[in-house]
Amino acid sequence: MFMFRNCVVLLVIGSICCFIYGIINLYVDVEPNACRMTYMFEQPMFSRVRTKNGELFPNYRLFYYYEGVRDPVDPLTRRMTGAPVIFVPGNSGSYKQVRSLASVALRKALSNEAGIHLDYYTIDYDEELSALYGGYLYHQRRYLELCIRTILSLYKVHSEQPSIVLIGHSMGGKLAQSVLTDLKIGQHINTIISISTPLDQPVVNLDAQLNAFYAQTDSALSKTRTATLPTTRTNVCNSLHQKPPNVQKMALQETSAKLDNVLIISTGGGNRDLLVRPGLTASKFNDLHAMTSAIPRVSLSCDHLSAVWCLQFIQAINSFLFSIAQVRADRSVIFGIEKQRNLQLALSHFVKPTTRPHHTMSLSVANNWNEERRLVINKYFANGLKTSFFELIGLKRHKRYKKLAIETLNVGESEWLFGCTAQIHKETGQTYCEKATPLIHLVQRLPNREREPRSIAVLDLHNLRNTYLEWTHVLVRLPAGSGHIGYNLDIYDPRERYVNIRLPRWYSFARKVAVNETLQGTLHYRLHISDLFDPYQSLRVIIEPLQCLNPQYRVTARLCVPWAAGFERFQTLTSPEEKPQLFANVPTLLPKYYNTTQNPVTIDLYLDPICRYRISYEYGYSSALSRLVLEFYGWLPAHLACVLLIVLRKQVSTYQEVGSFRSLKPYTGFLQYTSLYVVTACRLLKKLILSSRVLPAPEPLDYSINVSILIHCAAIAVTSVAALATWLALSLYGNAFYRLAMRLTQHSQGSSNILISVMTHLPITYGILTIATAIGTCSGVGLLLAFVFYFLMLSNAYKDYLEDFLWQKAAKLVRGTLGEPAATGARSQETGDILSAMDDGHSDDDKQQQQEDEEEEMEAAQKGNGADSEPCLGLQNFPFHVTLLLMLLMQLLLNAPSTLAWVRSRRLGIDLPDPGLQPSIVILVSLSLLLQFRAPQKCSGHWMISILLYVLAGIVLLYCQAAIYRLNFVFAGAFALLSAQQGLWILWHRLA
Repeated sequence: MFMFRNCVVLLVIGSICCFIYGIINLYVDVEPNACRMTYMFEQPMFSRVRTKNGELFPNYRLFYYYEGVRDPVDPLTRRMTGAPVIFVPGNSGSYKQVRSLASVALRKALSNEAGIHLDYYTIDYDEELSALYGGYLYHQRRYLELCIRTILSLYKVHSEQPSIVLIGHSMGGKLAQSVLTDLKIGQHINTIISISTPLDQPVVNLDAQLNAFYAQTDSALSKTRTATLPTTRTNVCNSLHQKPPNVQKMALQETSAKLDNVLIISTGGGNRDLLVRPGLTASKFNDLHAMTSAIPRVSLSCDHLSAVWCLQFIQAINSFLFSIAQVRADRSVIFGIEKQRNLQLALSHFVKPTTRPHHTMSLSVANNWNEERRLVINKYFANGLKTSFFELIGLKRHKRYKKLAIETLNVGESEWLFGCTAQIHKETGQTYCEKATPLIHLVQRLPNREREPRSIAVLDLHNLRNTYLEWTHVLVRLPAGSGHIGYNLDIYDPRERYVNIRLPRWYSFARKVAVNETLQGTLHYRLHISDLFDPYQSLRVIIEPLQCLNPQYRVTARLCVPWAAGFERFQTLTSPEEKPQLFANVPTLLPKYYNTTQNPVTIDLYLDPICRYRISYEYGYSSALSRLVLEFYGWLPAHLACVLLIVLRKQVSTYQEVGSFRSLKPYTGFLQYTSLYVVTACRLLKKLILSSRVLPAPEPLDYSINVSILIHCAAIAVTSVAALATWLALSLYGNAFYRLAMRLTQHSQGSSNILISVMTHLPITYGILTIATAIGTCSGVGLLLAFVFYFLMLSNAYKDYLEDFLWQKAAKLVRGTLGEPAATGARSQETGDILSAMDDGHSDDDKQQQQEDEEEEMEAAQKGNGADSEPCLGLQNFPFHVTLLLMLLMQLLLNAPSTLAWVRSRRLGIDLPDPGLQPSIVILVSLSLLLQFRAPQKCSGHWMISILLYVLAGIVLLYCQAAIYRLNFVFAGAFALLSAQQGLWILWHRLA
């Protein structure tokens, strides 16, 4: 048992160190921000648009954006001809965040020959914290619907068509999605674009209102939209552009859901977005999802805020909107209503061109033609080309090689890859193609930072030979120009380039070699990674350049997760100064029964042919810890609550001896390992609950138990530190907190002393005061008042107890009771002199009486060595009350968002729901009863309370890790159980 305890201590210390390291690494080891700032060309202007029934929302406003116009623009009094777009800000977002989108659209409209222009509107939500308090979302959605109706009235010509585009950032994207729950509003929505939005579940589920909003939206959309969920056969790496089920049904003219015609696009910021992790940005109701690092002409990661001003990303969004807009005969602009066309345009802007060209290009024999027969080709033209250069690569010449990788440098967006049937000119004998079919849909544009554009295609020669029997060659065309241009070719057998690797175990520290050395001129390698299925897992791939012809090289890695569509990720290495590594991880948990051996995660390595490389891999510990913190920090409150409940279970039946040193340590009992048993037991209990189907189903968090153990051990460390800090605050800073409380409550010292005295001697009265405060204001204010004075009461009690303890020890030291049993006569005489000196000024009778009392105390102390010691009851049981104080603090923090909402809304007279009011009242009532009963009292029934607290701890881990708001009810149940046990025991004791 001793060894087990030591192992647990080491596990707790190691877990909290790993957790802290993960937090530090998450913010330190992040790629630089490569976004270019979007600047306004003219002064931004916002025109207020009055909405009907807008007085119901006094703190919300609707604006129209325009620039560089002296006279005010009022959309209500002028004819609006642009295609309407509404920007919906998110959590604490400003309506002014629309400036980048709208300004780029205005500049683009000036150069548009067709006359297409957009009208941007934006909503002021008073920068409310909608991600933390769900009560805001219902008000914001109703106002968004009101804004949509108002804007439709400005465009009466085409108000019957789905004519409005919604762009939502952060929680604004969820609001935009939620308006589809109203069919009358949904039929007017053309497209919804969400930017870094947690769509199907919140980042942190803090209150019941937030949970209900997500649940209601999901339930309503399930009836009006066709959901797309991955199956065991899903593999988007084989086909990046699998059509969603709703598009397939519409194409086949089958019965489709009512709002399947609305195009929904979601985007994620990538590794730099630490507020909304990538796995939350996709939705099962989406038609298309894309990460900014994989969007053509963006190819970078955006943090949560820069996504609304990143010029590369803003240009991609506006380019798509302009592509789906059409000009009517009356010069007004509308968005096209054909969804399949819009989806194809979205794929070309957010993924890559997918439409296979059906036209053919006529070519002349007078061009510069060349035919290569080598397997590896590297051709560069440093000074450019005066005329187009054509390279023919035979399809039937290399039958035993199935793959062809070819890349071009500095070619740009022009078509450069074709398939053709070659022929020999009769006069010159030159091999050429008279007509060629473009293969641009097979080309992948690679991010290359600020260097020359790089495009690559990996072709299956076997399929090309069998599909196009008449084709004889693949044709590469390099356009004329003055800049550096070239191409590289690599024909190979895939069995030599496709490497299967397995994710090493987390306890394996060895580095393994995947490819010892690549050949010079190699362009492409593919790594198939099996057993990579948890979001926190990470594989570190090291690509070491062994020998290069140039010190600057370029290696681009493309990560594809087969069950997660739209989560392609690119990473580029360009110089030896950078760490030659990349980390592979998955955004979401794989579907049940998914086989990662048959459908592995793939990494395509597009190498620079000027180097030879060694490719090795190992478990990525630093990235795994960062991912673990990012994915599972929301579990920490539940595990903290579980630890406090287990500690409380022990403290209910444990009483320290009055006057002992252990009674001075309020953190006693926090260093424990019993709660780890609850973690392992809940894994088994979850299976029993799912199989029995009697109790509600637990949360579907099917992650490794290692995650739960690490988070739980970190929670043990946090609660221990919190208890130690509380002890220090009680003993050292009680007076400072007392003065702070007086300043916050604006009470004088006399009135504060009266309040503390009332709480100490009449807790029921003080409980009524805090409950009335909670009902009259909000639950957070009542909890704050209770916490402050509960802390001050414990501080005063601890100060008095500490003084009594020190005086008793000093008196015993003076009397020699702490020394050896056989005291010398000199020491006895010295003690008598000291006592005589202390008693100067008293009468002989008083001295005799005091001496008799001291002798009785000494005899009692000597007899007490063998008798039962007096236990610490009531406020003397400080560990018990410190645990209750920490539970009260957690309850206060859980209700902090609703408290902030109440503070902001009271100035406007808006009535918002308080989801934590009922459990908070139960806690305040129970706390006042516990103080009235002088709890804890040594009474029977501890075994029953221990079992119930164990049950509550299990409920926390089964039902409250994701739904944090349920902890309110768990804490309320714990307080109620304790007060009921103490009250029933006192009642039974008095009646007996």
